[in-house]
Order: sequence, then structure tokens, then C-alpha cells
Amino acid sequence: MRWALSDGVRRLAEHVVANPREIRSSIAFETQTHSGQIPGVVDARATLSKQELSGDSTLFVVSEPALSMLTRRNHILAWVLREAEALTLSAIRRHRLGPDQDWIHARVGLLERAARTRMLRDVMLSPVGRRRPGSAAIRDARKGMSTLYRMAADAMLLFEGIERMDEAAIRTILSNTLVAQLEDWQKLELATALSAAEALAQTTGERVRWKGSIAGGSEVAAVGRYKVRWQNALPKRAIEHLDASEAMIRDAAEALRAGMGLARADISIRHADTGLDVAHFECKWFGSPLSVSSAIVDALSQIVRYCRDSRPGSVEQAQAMLRDCAVVCAGLSGFQEAMDGSTPVGLTDFSGLASGALSGWATRLHHRLAAHPA
Repeated sequence: MRWALSDGVRRLAEHVVANPREIRSSIAFETQTHSGQIPGVVDARATLSKQELSGDSTLFVVSEPALSMLTRRNHILAWVLREAEALTLSAIRRHRLGPDQDWIHARVGLLERAARTRMLRDVMLSPVGRRRPGSAAIRDARKGMSTLYRMAADAMLLFEGIERMDEAAIRTILSNTLVAQLEDWQKLELATALSAAEALAQTTGERVRWKGSIAGGSEVAAVGRYKVRWQNALPKRAIEHLDASEAMIRDAAEALRAGMGLARADISIRHADTGLDVAHFECKWFGSPLSVSSAIVDALSQIVRYCRDSRPGSVEQAQAMLRDCAVVCAGLSGFQEAMDGSTPVGLTDFSGLASGALSGWATRLHHRLAAHPA
């Protein structure tokens, strides 16, 4: 199933749908018997035998050229598309996947459109096309100049590698199918959770324990006493703990019957011993570098609110917690990274996560909590 949903098979199907004319036919010679005419190349031995057996001197056995789609390369292409479609449909039925998994249903539609291409139907309906291609067909497809057939051969080789439990093939398939399709902003948030968990593991010497299901609003990993939560819902503060402006907003919203929902921190770190959140990360994905400044300011207003909600009884405690929090942007675009603890709140980007910017953060957080538990 993972192979059928992999990026390689998807790109192959998209290529077939977008460029059906790249599917090539070949010239095949068909042997036919004609009476009184010679439309092709005469097979002299077969003709003499036919005439002698029938007693009809006007019969000729000839080889006529004809276009055929039954080539080794088309055999590989058709088999990969049909097998991927069958495996995906089987997964939908077996796991009873509903419309909430619309991307899988869309993938089935793509595979079906590719497999039903007119040029491939003859291959799929033929006895040869229903058999699994052999190594000779794979070699032939890989030697071709067409990108289409090389992609089909690579998909077939990956399939065979998974069957024989080849480590490289399994690593390849897991790298692009382990996590379901995510938007760019979700990938940034999940990358932040990964980096935070890895940094805490390096600091504490504990192993990262990933949960079976990575879903928003839940714990996605645990490192010793630390729990990494994604889209963490924070409890509302009581009215007596709200600032005057915040109280005005809540009163106005309630008067209009527009209830204010719970604040959700993108990534939160929870201390298992106390059950309290000890750090928050707010992630901002944007396409234009001109959006960095406004994204940082927007993230700061959110992360301050998260700290106030986490420490409702004391502004000083919220300020202290803010130093263990950070804003993570898609890119800094000229802004200076600040993860050394010298600023009221941290700031980094995706490149910073990849280069280990959270290592110092994890060390400071762990040592502080060891000396003064939250």
C-alpha cells in the first residue's frame, strides 16, 4: 500500500495522464492467409504447405506489418499502474477509509485515469499484459530514452525491493509515506516537534518515544519526563485573571453569542511530573519574505497569550516561561536568530531547526526545571 501511495507512482500516473502520446507502439508482423492476393511478405514454405494441403493454388501465407501496443515497456507501465490501483482500492476497503481521507480517494482517481488510457487498454486486456513482467522487460524499459518508461522501471524495481525486504527500498518508501500528506505549515510544525524532541533527548540522554498516531491535538512524542504535544489546547483563564482589554473582548464576544474558542499552541512541551506546560512554540509559514515582520509580531501576541493561559495566576511567572518559548518562521529573511536565552523569547527558522538551534534551549530548560520544578 505504501508503494502504491508513494510519490514515484504518483508522478508516473500524473505523467501518463498529462502526456499520453509518450506511450509508444511498435511494429509487429502478423501472419495471415489470403486468397488471390499478396499484401505482405510471402512465407514461401508456409505458402507451399498451405497450397498442398488445401489444393488451392491461390492461397498465400504472408507477414503483414501492424502497430502493436504489446511491448515490454508498455507491459511494465501497465502492470505498475494496475497493481497500484488495485492495492489502493484494497486499502480503502480494508480500512474503511471515508471522505475524511479524501487525498487517498483522489489518488485512486488519478491511478484509474492513468490505467484507463486508451493506449494501455489493449495491454491490460491481453493475456501477456495480465502476467507480471520479468527482468528482461525491466532492463528494456530502463535502457529507453523515454522518462516515462524509466519511471515505470524504477517503480517496478522498488516494488521488488520491498518484496524481498531490501533495507534501502524500505527506507526509501518509508521516507515519503510514513506521514500522511501535510500542508507546508503542518510540515513546519511537525519539524519543530521533531527538533524539540531530539534536542531534549540529547540533553537528557533519554530515547525519543514516538506515538503510533501523529495527529493534531495530541501527544506525538515523549522524552523522559517531557511530553511533546502538537496543536495543544490550553484552558481558558478565569475572568479575574484577564487583562482589561481581554475582558472587554470576551464580554463583547459573549454578547454577540460568538464564543471564544480555546487557544491552541502549535507545539507545547509538558512536564509529566507536574502536568504543566513548560514551553510553547508558535510556527509561522509564509511565501513572501516581506511577511516576516508581521508574522513575528503576530506570533509574539499568540505566544504571550499562551504563557498567560499556562500561568494564569502570575504575570511574572508567564514572563519567566516566555524565555523558554520560541517563534519558528519559515525563513528569517534578514532577522537575527535568537536562541541563546538573551532575549525575552526565542526566534529561529527551519534552517535553524536543521542545524541544531534548539540544543541550547533544551539544555537551559532541563537544567532550570531540575533546579526549580515548574
